[in-house]
Amino acid sequence: MRWDDLFADMEAQLAAQRYRDVEAEAAEMTRAETAEALLEDRCAAHRGSHLRMSLRGGLLVEGVVDSAGAGWTVLLDAGHEILVPLDAVDWVEGLGLHRQSPEQRRRLGLPHALRALAMARVGARVHLRSGPTAVLEGTVDRAGRDHLDLALHPQEEFRRRRVVRSARTIPYNALACVVADSGTQ
Repeated sequence: MRWDDLFADMEAQLAAQRYRDVEAEAAEMTRAETAEALLEDRCAAHRGSHLRMSLRGGLLVEGVVDSAGAGWTVLLDAGHEILVPLDAVDWVEGLGLHRQSPEQRRRLGLPHALRALAMARVGARVHLRSGPTAVLEGTVDRAGRDHLDLALHPQEEFRRRRVVRSARTIPYNALACVVADSGTQ
């Protein structure tokens, strides 16, 4: 009997089974990590990359990813900052498979990003999910937990009491995106 050959064959089979087990475990871990991935993590990992997004209401936006937070991202396009609530996104084109780790995730949500716009006092166009023609121009005055107050006035005008036509309160779930001109006001 060839004991050496028999033991070598058994050892090879055990090694092959261990390798298959390790491969299966790695594949399962990859599936589990992918299942935990958030769109904001993928957007954040693609900072500096060009993306196209289709938003609810039929609006198409594109630009370079500038930043991302809890439920939002900002795209830069030709002097405009486009703040996109991620729950308004129908699809994204240009995202690779990379994502930032959950430990790197920004905790600041959409209200924080909108408060930054309010503090900057920049003119903005607020696009609503109700359709591509549903656009309001003005300045974000306040940003609450689930809504913002927008002073309506022509975008080319600074926000002054005499140019404000009215004010609207807009729930966040009605927003498709908010476009602010960089350095407008």
